[in-house]
Amino acid sequence: MPEHLIPANFSDAETSLPEVDHWCRAVLSGSKARLLLLGPFMSGKTHNAYAALRRLLDAGYPPADLGTYRAYEMARDYDPRLIEQGPPVIFLDNLTDRSDNVAGIENLQPDEPDIQALMAVHQGAVADAAERLAGRARSSWIACASTRERLAVDLGDYVAAKLLAVADVVELPPRPQQPIKEW
Repeated sequence: MPEHLIPANFSDAETSLPEVDHWCRAVLSGSKARLLLLGPFMSGKTHNAYAALRRLLDAGYPPADLGTYRAYEMARDYDPRLIEQGPPVIFLDNLTDRSDNVAGIENLQPDEPDIQALMAVHQGAVADAAERLAGRARSSWIACASTRERLAVDLGDYVAAKLLAVADVVELPPRPQQPIKEW
């Protein structure tokens, strides 16, 4: 399994979601498919996406025709050509990281101006990548985010609406929480 495509912690990812089955069959048959996985933290969005990529690779899909990107890495080295001229199948993870990371935190103090500027550049790169992805007619993709509302907050109403309009949307329920073990 190509380590640059499937991280070790997802190397044995499996899924039983019918929407993922449909997406994989479409991609393997040469059709274009777009899947947006929504759900709360730890609901299995990323797991299901990597399980779909594993299925493609296990079926002989060329690794060179797959690209995986994490939104939190976008500010570092984002180039619009990653999406525009990227491979036929793209996985874009954590589109709503910005709001997910501060959800439920009260009395959040503003960051220093230079940190705010860096965060704005990062979020601009994520919004740009998501918009370009939604507009790529000749590609298949999977993207992950927490909710429709956070998509709109983090990417803007226009980009969120564009993603939602072109993708099959799957809303995953929260996973049952495991009891915390005492040490």
